[in-house]
Amino acid sequence: MPLPPPEQLAARLAARPTDDPPDAAREAAVAVALRWQPDPEVLLMQRRARDGDPWSGQVSLPGGHHEPADEDLVATARRETLEELAVDLHTSADMLGSLPPIQAMARGRRLDLWITPVLFHVTAPLDPRPSDEAEAAFWLPLAAARAGQLDHRFHYADETRKLVLPAWRFEERVVWGLTFRMIQSLLETYADPA
Repeated sequence: MPLPPPEQLAARLAARPTDDPPDAAREAAVAVALRWQPDPEVLLMQRRARDGDPWSGQVSLPGGHHEPADEDLVATARRETLEELAVDLHTSADMLGSLPPIQAMARGRRLDLWITPVLFHVTAPLDPRPSDEAEAAFWLPLAAARAGQLDHRFHYADETRKLVLPAWRFEERVVWGLTFRMIQSLLETYADPA
C-alpha cells in the first residue's frame, strides 16, 4: 500500500514541522482528496482550456487562490473543490493535514504564489460534476503511480527551451508539473516502504 491508513497519515502530517511561505506572498490551496478502496486514489481534474489560465488544459488538483473571506487555507481548498467539481469536502471528507507550500510555476517561470496541498480523507461517496473550469474528473491510483506502472515522460516546449519532464500517464491523461510534484512529494515522504 503506498500510503498508511488515514489515521496514521494524519499523525505523520501533524508531526512534521510547519513551513510558511515568505511574508507578503500570495497564497493558494489545493485539495488532495484521498479515498482508500482499499488502495489509495487521489481525485484529479482535467482543466478546461481557457485564455488567461496559466494551467489551461492541464490535469490538476482542485484548488485556487486564497480569498479574504476564507477562514484559512483549508477553507480555500474546500471552497475551490465545491466550485470546480461540486464536491463538498466539508461534509464528505475529514481533513488530515497539509504538505509544505510549494512555489507555483507557469510556463517555466516562478510565480509569487505559494500553493499549500491540503489532504482530505474521503468518507462518503462522491459524484464530481465539473464546472466550467474543468472538463472531467477522475481518480488516480497511487499504488500504480508509486510502482512505476504509470511512468511517462512529458515533452514540454516554450519559446526558449524544450524539456522532458517526469509524469504519469493514466487513461490518456498526463499528470505532470506542479500536480505531479505535489503527489510525488506525498508518496516519497509518507508512503510505507515497499
